[in-house]
Amino acid sequence: MAWHGTAWRYTPLGYRVSHFLCTPSLLKGVHISYNTYMAVKGSDPTLKIRELRSTLAEVLQQVENGQRVLVEKYYTPVAAIVPISDYLALRRLDASRTQTQLTKEKHMAHRIVVTNISGGEGKTSVTRELAFALLEQGYKVALMDTDPQASLTKSLGLHDEEGGLGRDEMPGFQEKHTVLGAFQKESGEGRLGPPIQLMDLDIWVSNDHLYGADTLIASDLSRLGNLREALDEVSDQYDFVLIDTKPGITPLLNASVAAADHLIVPISGDKGTENLDKIVRLIKAARGFAPRIGVRMFVPNRVRGNTRVYKELLELMQSYKTVAPLSSQIRDSVIVMEAARARKSVLKYRPGSEVAQDIRNVAQDLLMLLGVVAAESATGGQS
Repeated sequence: MAWHGTAWRYTPLGYRVSHFLCTPSLLKGVHISYNTYMAVKGSDPTLKIRELRSTLAEVLQQVENGQRVLVEKYYTPVAAIVPISDYLALRRLDASRTQTQLTKEKHMAHRIVVTNISGGEGKTSVTRELAFALLEQGYKVALMDTDPQASLTKSLGLHDEEGGLGRDEMPGFQEKHTVLGAFQKESGEGRLGPPIQLMDLDIWVSNDHLYGADTLIASDLSRLGNLREALDEVSDQYDFVLIDTKPGITPLLNASVAAADHLIVPISGDKGTENLDKIVRLIKAARGFAPRIGVRMFVPNRVRGNTRVYKELLELMQSYKTVAPLSSQIRDSVIVMEAARARKSVLKYRPGSEVAQDIRNVAQDLLMLLGVVAAESATGGQS
């Protein structure tokens, strides 16, 4: 039993609705327990449920005057009839708490791992260029290089010789700027060191120190979730965290996938389609740490659209739509290699090029798939 309305509506009995019957389920719906509510309100008159019908008019008059009435069944409180102002206050409290929670969730980063078990599929270039495409739209972005070969780190110039400094003095070669710290202690105790700030990105680099990560994880498999836990501590500082990975299956790759919620698979040739069953197994293994992890999209990369081989490859990739959608294509272009050699993003090196627009299109596809922007604003900027 409950009355709904504002102070200017009338019940079938003719009483103005300046009151509301709060049941335990209603109070639960606004995230406050019945006992807590009544404790705050103090001691109020009680009414047996069997007496409610015969005294309803009197009770509603009391409630209209600001009184709260506790309804009991077998000496157990089951509901409360309260003024509509109390009810509205509870609804405002619920709305405030809900908005606070939504605000907190909006500020947690989208964690994206870019991987393909096969090498040479363009994982590093896709990771790097997507980061700059998101940055171009005003998002706060972090990069993680979890490949000990450090292709991403090198492509950003962080292993280049600098002013006669020795390797140990260069930030790109220092252990503290890698993700290794997340694995050096037991689960829940590992922490990320400080990232390197470059071109408005925060970057956890890779270097030879990272070769030790596989050994640390293999010696204690509970550390597979360490990178995710460490990322939890900093995730609210970013809109997106993109993780570049190594080819092949290793403990570090498993930990990198477990740190993410979304997986992107670049495919640039037949070899890139050969190990999709292993990616599925990777995802299943990661779900103990990342329940929402899944393939979000396949990226046709380095596409030569005018060749029969690539037409056949794209036809094959169409069958993957049952797993995840295909993104827009990124064409094969020497500009991508030139930009990497110049230690720049394609979007900075040749911002008006066709391949730069391809990259922007893929970034927009990603934003739509993650629900960050609506489909109707796909051609616009940040939402």
